[in-house]
Amino acid sequence: MRPALLIVAAALGISLVGCSKTITPEGAANSVVDLVSEQTGFTPTDVRCPDGIEAEEGTTFECTFTGPQGMEYTANMRVTKVEGEDVEFYIETEPSG
Repeated sequence: MRPALLIVAAALGISLVGCSKTITPEGAANSVVDLVSEQTGFTPTDVRCPDGIEAEEGTTFECTFTGPQGMEYTANMRVTKVEGEDVEFYIETEPSG
């Protein structure tokens, strides 16, 4: 990954839990890992995503991870589609700070 804005789009399914259909932090993190690995060849091992995010189109949230050479990155996540237990995201990653 470069220290410049990396814009990528992804359609990745994750599990939903509970009656209110929230996105699991682990599922969102796996989506970030899969996307970053596919796009850059670097596999992040410490993706952190928030808990309790509603699985609704238009919902946005941030995940963070450590990139190459210890540089911190933010993955800006936007839910673009929810179908059953599958969620599609648009993801933009960029260096934090």
